[in-house]
This record gives sequence, structure tokens and C-alpha cells, in this order.
Amino acid sequence: MATFRNACGECRYITPWLAESEAERRIVDHYARHHPDLMPGGGQQIRAGGGGGGGCGGCGAIAFGVLVLLIILALAGQK
Repeated sequence: MATFRNACGECRYITPWLAESEAERRIVDHYARHHPDLMPGGGQQIRAGGGGGGGCGGCGAIAFGVLVLLIILALAGQK
């Protein structure tokens, strides 16, 4: 499961790694308290996985997709 954190575009505030909806709620609350006259902005970071084991969270799915594509191409070339 991916986790998200949002950074304020006006100051150095960054939310902790959270579910996307919670990270968004926290940045909106931050803007309401600290920058009330501004629309929420800044950036969002996405961290895939969450198991902390490193590696690529979606690499297995990508490799499987490439393998299926190669098989389809090989079968199409046999005609």
C-alpha cells in the first residue's frame, strides 16, 4: 500500500507518511491555521509499498506484463 506526505508550498511543514486522504486533510488543516488567506499548495510525495523491505513495489507486475507482451508478439509472428 502506498503512503503519501504533503509539503506546504509556503513554509517547511511536511506531513508524516499517511494514507492519501489523511495527508491531504492535514495539509488543508495546516493552511487553514498558518496561511488562512491562501489556497493549499505545495507538493506530494508517494512512497510505494510500506513493508520497508526496499526494492520495487510494482516490478513484479511490470515484468509479468512485459512477459505477456513478448508471448503475444511471438505468437503473432508465427503466422
